[in-house]
Amino acid sequence: MTALILKDIATLKKTLLLTITLSIALIVYGVYENEIFMIPLICTMIPLILTAIAFGYDTKSKFEQFAFSMPVKKSSFVLSKLFFAFVFGLVSSVCLFVQLVIKNEMLIDSIIFISLITLVASILISAIQLPFILKYGAEKGRLIMVITYFTVFALSSLFKAKSDLLTNVVEFFLKNSRVIIFLGIVFVSIVIIGIAIKISILIMEKKEY
Repeated sequence: MTALILKDIATLKKTLLLTITLSIALIVYGVYENEIFMIPLICTMIPLILTAIAFGYDTKSKFEQFAFSMPVKKSSFVLSKLFFAFVFGLVSSVCLFVQLVIKNEMLIDSIIFISLITLVASILISAIQLPFILKYGAEKGRLIMVITYFTVFALSSLFKAKSDLLTNVVEFFLKNSRVIIFLGIVFVSIVIIGIAIKISILIMEKKEY
């Protein structure tokens, strides 16, 4: 799987450098303008874009036919496509944690809760995208990516507008049953991620190369 990840990094080297530079600029802008929800939004959407582009390159170069002529597991191929989601999600969680700690407007428990959920959400959204790209191809996958982008953007705008309400809701749950709520959200997210990965592997196994 490491070789597959390195292949994607090498293939997307120029695009990756550009997106990282753009992400840093937008994150700095978000911090400066106190738009903290820009951080998870950017770090959630960038992996979707990179993954779609990576699949596009794989299709054009017929990499899958080449890869699966060798002892490459379908599961390793699928899991490698979640690498960007994990890395950017982790970066987003850390940046969000630091920003919220600096603002000092929420309890540390709430900050940890939101940061960890951000990481899970980043992987979750990318995992959900995988079966669609594998089933319908990179081009239609990009369309799904655009729809997903606007959906996430709309939700983030809603959360920003209702930030006080969101904070109060989080505080309420954390005070009353934070462990149960957190474990419940994480468990459901992991189950969905697992299902998405399993479906993706099944789609790969049904393909003929």
